[in-house]
Amino acid sequence: MTVPKVFIVIGPAGSGKTTIAQQAAEEHAAAYLDKDRICGRLVEFGLTVAGHDPTDRESNAFYRENVLPLEYATLMDVAGANLRLGRSVVIDAPFGAYFAVPDYLTGAAEEFHWPPVEIVVVRVRVPPEILRERIGRRGLERDRWKLAHWDEYWASYGSLNCAWSGVHFLDVDNEKPLSMQGNSGG
Repeated sequence: MTVPKVFIVIGPAGSGKTTIAQQAAEEHAAAYLDKDRICGRLVEFGLTVAGHDPTDRESNAFYRENVLPLEYATLMDVAGANLRLGRSVVIDAPFGAYFAVPDYLTGAAEEFHWPPVEIVVVRVRVPPEILRERIGRRGLERDRWKLAHWDEYWASYGSLNCAWSGVHFLDVDNEKPLSMQGNSGG
């Protein structure tokens, strides 16, 4: 039996994560797990009920401390269910809150009972000026804070310096039509 793969597609909002992740899912006949589609409605409802702006995540301490960990736990749990069935998965989510935790993925794999897998982290890279233009063009309410606090947003979420161990990194330059360059470093 072939070892299932986990493709984790990371990048800031507007970088093209979803397009890249969907292409990878199709190419590898993998389950496609998008954090916003799996958890988005529940997150917005929970934030509203708790008296918070449902579109503000970056500047909301309540979201970051209470809701975000549940979103990622749910995502990793659903991934584990697919992996135990022998199905590769593509996870589409920013993951920025966990970049500095070297054993984040090994811990999640253990907690959610993943079988042995190969993990590929796909870093979708876009220059800040192009990213800002894309975010502005899409006109989403949830992007208001990002655009109003661009320098702070880019400083916090623009970097894809990920300290995860035990993974293979693949960089995608999504400034122009897709060009992929493999990189086995961190």
